[in-house]
This record gives sequence, C-alpha cells and structure tokens, in this order.
Amino acid sequence: MTILKCTAVNCLYNKSQLCSRGEIDVIGEQARIADETSCGSFLDRREAPSVNRRDCGMDCGCETISIDCKAQNCTYNEHCRCTAASINVSGDHASACRETRCDTFACKC
Repeated sequence: MTILKCTAVNCLYNKSQLCSRGEIDVIGEQARIADETSCGSFLDRREAPSVNRRDCGMDCGCETISIDCKAQNCTYNEHCRCTAASINVSGDHASACRETRCDTFACKC
C-alpha cells in the first residue's frame, strides 16, 4: 500500500488530507506530465447527495491506500498498480476530478 497525502479538500473522501475511500484510481492513460493525470475517484462533497455522505465509507482517513494507476507511462505503474512508497494528490480548489493531479507522476518515457 502507498502513503497518500491529498490536498483536494473539497473531495467527499478527504479527511484531514487523508483518504477515507479505501482505494483510488489515478487516471491519465497517455499522460507524459503530472498535469495530464487526475484522481478519477474524486467526488465533490458540495455536489454529493447527503445520502452518499453517510454511506461513503470510513469516518476517518487512512494514510496508506491501494491505488489503481491508469497512467501507463508512469515509472511507478506496475500492472496498473502504484508502486511508489508515497504520493501526493493535489487539487486545493478542485470541484471536478480533472482539477486534481498526481504530483508524484514521473514519466518513464
């Protein structure tokens, strides 16, 4: 499992810059730079129905998390799983997944 720090504070799953979802998807299949990646699991807490807020999973964030990685060119992608010891997902003011990114992305190209 990978250590995750996340600044996408508008995400329903963000709990004190940790993730309460259990696992996330990093997308950006053809990415060559970090700006071409994003957290496909992002869900804007302001847009989510209140029923989802109660059913979103754990009440607290976890520091370690399972990460499915679709960024084929990333050095840390091994069979669609992130192998980095830790990653940072940014998106301070994000309101959609495309406004987030995996800052740890490193192109092997």
